[in-house]
Amino acid sequence: MSEDKLQSAVVKYIQYKYPNVKYCSSIAGAYISSPAQRRKIVRNGYVRGKNDLDIFEARGGFFALMLELKEKAYPTKEQKEWIEAMNERGYCAIITRGLDETIDVIDEYLSKERTRVV
Repeated sequence: MSEDKLQSAVVKYIQYKYPNVKYCSSIAGAYISSPAQRRKIVRNGYVRGKNDLDIFEARGGFFALMLELKEKAYPTKEQKEWIEAMNERGYCAIITRGLDETIDVIDEYLSKERTRVV
């Protein structure tokens, strides 16, 4: 399964099992088809290494779950740095491999007690 299909499957799972959860995906580098398009999304705030999917539910003492989805490839240096930076800022940021692991991480995270927001 490609990472594109993996991300689509994960989003469908969230929509089905957690219809009220707020989430958003990132523009992945694979979707950039031209230098002009790359310049435009960078100008508009895209940052290399930004993780693939954010689930905006505060649980287990964290503010959100941020996932970098991998199938066969390895995370880039920028992706690893982004995940580390998000963890340092109070998010639960994880690199997952494959659909089963990603679903397990989502289910475990969303089963945690809501983080008290002041």
